[in-house]
Amino acid sequence: MGTWSTKITDNDTFQDIYQSFFDLYNQGQNPVDISKTIQEDYNEMFEDYDDRNNCLFGLAQAQWETKFLDSEIYNQVKNIIENGNDLDIWKGLGADKKTLENRQKELEKFLKQISTVKEKPKRRVRPKFEYNEVRLLTLVAPDEKKYFEINEIYVNGKYENTSSMITWAREDVSGGGSIFYFYEKGKFITASWLDNQTLEIRHDKTILFTKKEKSFYFCGDQGVVKYIEE
Repeated sequence: MGTWSTKITDNDTFQDIYQSFFDLYNQGQNPVDISKTIQEDYNEMFEDYDDRNNCLFGLAQAQWETKFLDSEIYNQVKNIIENGNDLDIWKGLGADKKTLENRQKELEKFLKQISTVKEKPKRRVRPKFEYNEVRLLTLVAPDEKKYFEINEIYVNGKYENTSSMITWAREDVSGGGSIFYFYEKGKFITASWLDNQTLEIRHDKTILFTKKEKSFYFCGDQGVVKYIEE
């Protein structure tokens, strides 16, 4: 144990369970179902001697905050605190007397908290959804009636896929269509118009395309897409 923070919440395992619970809770799931999922997904940690207590503390805290504290979980936590099991684990990790005294105070405070029914359940927070496109390439066709672009797509800051489109923007009509996409960040890919009806794509030969169109068509404007591995 690197730093001896005796607070119940200052533990990575506690936070893993607690945060995972509220990730699902904020998506609208029922706390009872969430608890089952958490215990199944983190089964090995709940069975591990060193991690078990913090798993139960994290789950109990989340259940208490949502007013769904399961009596079985509560009794397990209560027994762990009252029979000294948690302090035994800390002793085994090398905690000194002062640290054990502080830990005991935190355990007693935690048990007192979850032994009283919370007045109101914690409000659900709508999950953040932030969509961003990083433009890798924009090419206007020689006829200046359409253009091709390649983008990397990010959701909540995480890479999702690399995609492309041909878009027509004319005075009378506009539209577009997807050409390819794949799920490998940072791969080499570029393109060039050979003429108005021929688009050439050069790419890393290891790319596994989920979609790979070899032609395009819109309102009479038809062409082909050529792929060259490098």
